[in-house]
Amino acid sequence: MKTVAIIGGSQTGTFKEIGKRHGLNIEHHDGKIGGGRAESHFKRIINKAEVVIILKGAINHSSMWAVRGMAEKQGKKIDYHNGFGVTGAVEKALQLIS
Repeated sequence: MKTVAIIGGSQTGTFKEIGKRHGLNIEHHDGKIGGGRAESHFKRIINKAEVVIILKGAINHSSMWAVRGMAEKQGKKIDYHNGFGVTGAVEKALQLIS
């Protein structure tokens, strides 16, 4: 089962459920961080994932840049989803994995 990191939003259970229906393991983080230590918040999730999806409408800029930088350093495929939709984010992940 492929693992996808979805960063942003607050629907962890729904992300996991919809992902499972499509044969994906979803690792989710709401993107909210504090204290300026963004990398430590996202490192575990990004390390596990084959692809990273960022929900542009549900994440602050510092988190987005931190996630993007970590994913690029690790050579992970990354894409951005406009809005908060679970189905659209999972569909983007499926496209990247294919």
